[in-house]
Amino acid sequence: MKLALIIILIFSSNLLAKKSARDKVYEKSYEQYRTLNFYSALNTIAQMYKFQTPDPNTRNYLENLVQHTGTHYFNTYSDLELRKMNIPTTDLIMAKRNLYLNKFKYVHKRLKRMPKGHRLYPESLMVRATAYYLDGNFKDAVKQFNRCADKASEWEDKNEGNKKNYFAVIKESCIIDIARTYFKLGDFEKAIRHYEDIPKTSIKWPYILLEKAWSYYYLGKHNRSLGILITYDSPLLESYFMPEAEVLKAMNYYQMCLYEDALYVIENYYKTYKPKSNKLKAVLSTKGKKKFYYYNLMFKPIKKSEKESAFLRNLITQMSKRVKYNLDLNALYEINKEIFRDHKNANMKMLLSMQADLKEQINHYVKVSMFKFINQIHQHSESMFNLKLEVLSKQRDLVYKSKDLTASRSRGDKKNI
Repeated sequence: MKLALIIILIFSSNLLAKKSARDKVYEKSYEQYRTLNFYSALNTIAQMYKFQTPDPNTRNYLENLVQHTGTHYFNTYSDLELRKMNIPTTDLIMAKRNLYLNKFKYVHKRLKRMPKGHRLYPESLMVRATAYYLDGNFKDAVKQFNRCADKASEWEDKNEGNKKNYFAVIKESCIIDIARTYFKLGDFEKAIRHYEDIPKTSIKWPYILLEKAWSYYYLGKHNRSLGILITYDSPLLESYFMPEAEVLKAMNYYQMCLYEDALYVIENYYKTYKPKSNKLKAVLSTKGKKKFYYYNLMFKPIKKSEKESAFLRNLITQMSKRVKYNLDLNALYEINKEIFRDHKNANMKMLLSMQADLKEQINHYVKVSMFKFINQIHQHSESMFNLKLEVLSKQRDLVYKSKDLTASRSRGDKKNI
């Protein structure tokens, strides 16, 4: 009896000690939150729940913190640790990881319990739809993309500023993915109708012009395709040079039997892109070995980068408008705010570590994107070479048959834009 009483007393004292320690963690986190040290507050509370599931109130508190910090903090967490958190944010992170690994079954499993009224619900629908698309289930993919666009539009209407822009990007991404699904299915008319739902003010609009031009190409409407491609010659789209657009332009002329025009585009491609891409590659290869060179490149004045390479200046402009880059940059700005505030409640060690990690991520992303562009130029050069052989072959056949090399068809012009 005495032994049992002693055990109960020891157990009770241990519980009180644990409760006291937990209360101290909560107090510290709340104080950090109150002084606007959101990353520090999230780190304090999240560390305690790596291997245990928090109660509902704590889960709500974690979700509130994530609205201030974004999801970058959880990048280093394992799936087991994320699963223990049991909040919509970590469910979405795990779903994205499974999507990357082509584990589509687990994507749907992770997102099954996403609350319909949650701010991440539209993005979760986009992830589910993408899983269906990659799995070849196009019917369900279109259905989920449509739901995503509708829900994102609802959230867009009731928000302002950056939040409004976030939901606008989600909505437009889902509409574009519907168009791409129909393109994949060969229904180019439907693809075009959805591409046209994207406003010209969208940051995605310059990129979908090329996709829409391909749709018209496959419909055999070569004048319309050329008319869209001429849009890239506008001064407003000067920085959006698309090597693939030149290939498609030459292919349209080829299909219209305008062989001289096709050859002109091909020769101009080599004259314009080859020397500039070689110069860009030389600049990146010699200077790119410096630490954070690509990260610092994004903040270099336009005049300075233009002196190094015209392509470089335009690439920087393109990169600065990409969603991935801006999300990472916004997270970095928020971390810097806490660092520069230098408040006594801030976890400086953790913040500096996250700052360095984000800089490294941005540096790597910019580097990969720029070298991808160079590789695309060389890949399209091969396509242009093959097309040139086809054009010369057609011209030779016409000469042998004593036929006129000129075509009477009207060529693409600005009235088709």
